[in-house]
Amino acid sequence: MTSVLIPAPLRAALCGALVLMAAGCATGHGHTTEELGEMIAETVRTTGGVPALGVPDTAFDPAKFLCDPAVDDSGAGTWRTEAPREETGPDEAVELGLLSAEDAGAGPGTDAGTATVAATVIGPDGAAATAETDLAADGWARLTYPGDFGAESAPGVHTVVWTDAEASTPLACDGFTVG
Repeated sequence: MTSVLIPAPLRAALCGALVLMAAGCATGHGHTTEELGEMIAETVRTTGGVPALGVPDTAFDPAKFLCDPAVDDSGAGTWRTEAPREETGPDEAVELGLLSAEDAGAGPGTDAGTATVAATVIGPDGAAATAETDLAADGWARLTYPGDFGAESAPGVHTVVWTDAEASTPLACDGFTVG
């Protein structure tokens, strides 16, 4: 049996919507099941600052250069990430990279056929921005923040969660600090 990790803010939004739906059903709300379903979906879509499904609830610790809790590929592979280790300026572009498990020396087939990856950058205020890219022939996927993400950089610690864009499977986590 596979379990799905749903970030705490999203769980709260879903629970709230379900409570409203249950309360409405008990009192004769006048909405069809389809209308209620769309109302819940709209609530989830418009909840600001909630990371996308498939993005674990984790945070980068710049003192340890680790994410807590750790994000690991559920397969056998080990993915290598790349992000600045020193604080960047507020107007600097940040180069982010992900090397596939196979090309990182973990052995053939460990990237489980992942071709397109997504990076979600979660800013210090909790707002998330996501960009997708393909793994290049050399095994690297590279993106530039904030440009490729259509976001604005803010001072503070940013968490980068890499996922398989097709399956939304978490692959690796990294981060960087903007001064």
